[in-house]
Amino acid sequence: MSLTFDKDILDEDEETLLSYGVEEGSRLELSDLNIQARNFGAVGLRFVNVSNSTDLKRRDWSKDAPRWRRTRCGLCLEGQCTNSKCDAYKHTVIMPMGYTKFDILVDPSDTKTVCPLCKNYVQPTNCGFNNCWWKFYGKKQNEGNDKTPPQNCSSDWNQVDDAYHYFDQLKSGMVIWRQLVVEAVKKKPVQ
Repeated sequence: MSLTFDKDILDEDEETLLSYGVEEGSRLELSDLNIQARNFGAVGLRFVNVSNSTDLKRRDWSKDAPRWRRTRCGLCLEGQCTNSKCDAYKHTVIMPMGYTKFDILVDPSDTKTVCPLCKNYVQPTNCGFNNCWWKFYGKKQNEGNDKTPPQNCSSDWNQVDDAYHYFDQLKSGMVIWRQLVVEAVKKKPVQ
């Protein structure tokens, strides 16, 4: 049995709870790491709140962006590189997915969601779009509020132009997604 917080195992070491990001009012969980099967539908995943497309920020292209911040058309995922030997360590990296449908809870893997430099696995926490039509559907639950049921939510198709459009995590906030599927296509599908 181990204590976990935000999917991190709190090791028995000299680190403080604050070093793990535990703040007043945070919820620690007791987990049996020997159990192989996990019910991800009940657990969910912490990811940016994509339910308000007006929270998208538009960023023009940069000629001097670091190598770990390069995009391509369609869907891009963002997360932090945790490899201390990588130049992108502790930086938010962009993982281009292209024109695709991506299940945020199921599809991340050590071959799809990796740092563009060191190729180590990166847990996605945000998404961005470039030159595409995009939409999402899912079930979200506000953080720290397990007493209310998850909300079904979805969007219509949204268009983004030739720039990088991403969710500002401070403005949009983070929520627990019980389900989240994001889709990006080149041309708007006929309804």
